[in-house]
Amino acid sequence: MSAFDFVNEKNTDDVEILKQTIEILKKDLLTCKYEIKRLTQIIDEQNDDRAIEILEYFNRCGNIRQTAAKYDMDMEYLYDMITEWDDGCRDGLQSADDYDECRTEVIGRQQWDEEQDDHDEIAIKFRNRTPNQEELDNIFKDYNSGDYELYEIADTHDLKINNLFRLLKEKGLIINETDAKRYAEFYVQHIGAGCDWDGKSNCNMID
Repeated sequence: MSAFDFVNEKNTDDVEILKQTIEILKKDLLTCKYEIKRLTQIIDEQNDDRAIEILEYFNRCGNIRQTAAKYDMDMEYLYDMITEWDDGCRDGLQSADDYDECRTEVIGRQQWDEEQDDHDEIAIKFRNRTPNQEELDNIFKDYNSGDYELYEIADTHDLKINNLFRLLKEKGLIINETDAKRYAEFYVQHIGAGCDWDGKSNCNMID
């Protein structure tokens, strides 16, 4: 057997091992998916069994987050289930004292801002303004500190979020929008709960 034949045989063995490993992983993945589905069904059934109790507590406290914490549930899951458990009625959900805050987190700031847009041309023009130097200094100071989320900075200084990105780029603090500090947090806030930034996608904040 030549050295070439030996190398080819070794490579063939490696390929077979990899194929076998892939098949094992596929079976493990199917098992995991089944187990996740089974556990999810169990949790849903348990929550359905407690639906009346949860709704009664929610109606007493009038707070979505407090109810979610009480029953160890994700806020966005409870947000969706309250209406379902209440025969499709949204009145109770909308009467919660933290409804606006929770809805904003669930659907994302992009949709929320579109819903709240009152088409006031003067207000829109103001939020798209280029601030004076003193305002700019404060904006960039807040940004550079890294202590504030991007939406927090925009809201504090009454700016549209895409205008904040414009100012950051013009100042040279970012080149691409994904360069911005705390961008991963911004991405989730902008799109809504349940999404994660993949490290490369953007929200078209900069033309």
